[in-house]
Amino acid sequence: MGSVLLLACAPIADANQVGRILQQEFANKTQIAVHSVECPPNIESKAGEQFACRIYAQDSHQLLAQVTLKNDQADDIAWFVPEGLINLAVIEENIEEKFKTQRLTKVQANCKGKFKIVQPGDQFECQVQEANDITGTVEVKVTDKQGKVNFQLVDQPIPDQPAINQTPIR
Repeated sequence: MGSVLLLACAPIADANQVGRILQQEFANKTQIAVHSVECPPNIESKAGEQFACRIYAQDSHQLLAQVTLKNDQADDIAWFVPEGLINLAVIEENIEEKFKTQRLTKVQANCKGKFKIVQPGDQFECQVQEANDITGTVEVKVTDKQGKVNFQLVDQPIPDQPAINQTPIR
């Protein structure tokens, strides 16, 4: 008699379900409108499985998210975006700190949003308001894929300001 070899394979996760979960979590955390998410079709449905999904924002930007299944049902995930996404709260804090240490004035910075999809070379503006209601504009320039930036007050450069390191969003 011959022997039969049986191989057990993990079931395949529903890539659309994983994409919907990622889309909802990403939009909730970043406040960035998402058009769609594309995940690979043959994801093994087992805890610890890792793969990449592409996020398509409403404004036509794209990001790659690294995703890990947290359970075998593929209905709980961990994810992070390693590049192309910056946390505006970090930028605001750094602008405020630079004003405090270099201009000896306290300001409130506002970069309009929670997160921003960026590429090296992109520029955007943040508003600053001093305690005496004087307002100004800070120009922010993205210097690399990890989200390092330089910034300066539009009418007066902030001297010797090093790049700010961003950490991947998790």
